[in-house]
Amino acid sequence: MSEKLPVAGSIQPSPAYVSQTSLRGYLRLLARAVGNVFIALIGAYGLNLTVFLVLRDLVGERWTLLALFNSFLHLMLIPPLVFMPLCLLLRRRRLALTQLPAVLVFVVSYGPLFIPPSVRAAQISPEAVPIRVLTYNLKSEEDGFELLAGVIDEADADIVAMQEVGEGAANFLATEFADEYPYQAFHPQTGEPIPGQGVLSRYPILSDEYWRIYLGHQRVTLDVAGTAVVVYNLHPVQPLVRDGFDKRAEEISAGLERTTLETLPTLMVGDFNMSDQSDAYRQITSLYADVWHKVGWGMGFIFPAGAPYFRSIPGRMPSIPEPLVRIDYIFHDEAFQALEARVLPSSGGSDHRPLFARLALGASQ
Repeated sequence: MSEKLPVAGSIQPSPAYVSQTSLRGYLRLLARAVGNVFIALIGAYGLNLTVFLVLRDLVGERWTLLALFNSFLHLMLIPPLVFMPLCLLLRRRRLALTQLPAVLVFVVSYGPLFIPPSVRAAQISPEAVPIRVLTYNLKSEEDGFELLAGVIDEADADIVAMQEVGEGAANFLATEFADEYPYQAFHPQTGEPIPGQGVLSRYPILSDEYWRIYLGHQRVTLDVAGTAVVVYNLHPVQPLVRDGFDKRAEEISAGLERTTLETLPTLMVGDFNMSDQSDAYRQITSLYADVWHKVGWGMGFIFPAGAPYFRSIPGRMPSIPEPLVRIDYIFHDEAFQALEARVLPSSGGSDHRPLFARLALGASQ
């Protein structure tokens, strides 16, 4: 049988060329498939987030799963800020519309926090009395008190409200700040550091009350330049325990029942274990102003500071370099005007960074 010869004038592609052409084709198909999957995921994320936002407005936090996701909604709203411009760049306008509700919620909720605080701050009457306030969760520390004291000393606040104050911390701080803060009210609980509360003050303490529902709460009355001022140092239970969302709501409602009976200028401070998207936050801010939303800058994240829980199992969990949520607050009524709010850069070994605020007691101009 004779060997078949190539047709005269034809050029046969080499096996290497055919292989390269096929590889490029496969890569193009793979890139197209990956792109389609990515686009589908962007659309699914936007649509699901929109459904969540609608359900949240209809149901609130009555469903535990909704309440859980709502606690981290501020983080869930960030990807659409990237996805929407990307969709517009790719000329996929319908896909961009799936991101629009989340983008609008972020802009409405957090846009004002990126306006310079000096623009948002009210004018203060010359007769107003300046007050510097610090709220600080000590993480029930039983050592390293010098670091905690260093943070408090650096803040130079007039009023320091503390949560999770153990007996060791209470004894150390009471002695350490005996001169700087001559007025003190500590309530450490024997064998239970987490419910312990405490207040250091440069103003005379006229009255002091401590109570517990699940965690500890405190009310002090201070003499501020001749004016009696009420400070609530609150610590509702964290929601990631059994029935935690219901328990947190119960404690916050109980606190508000007390504060709404007050006739004196009132501050509410502490670790509230809630995000600013929660029903509890809206309940509070219907009556009181959030100093961070008045004069804070940026997202104001406080927790977890350095992820101390993860350090207990080294090599198994990644560390979190920066806090991701804002759960500590300073609220005030109309007797105060907010001047400044900032999260301190050091936690002093706690899992919370302290929140500092400068306010003025007196009417605005």
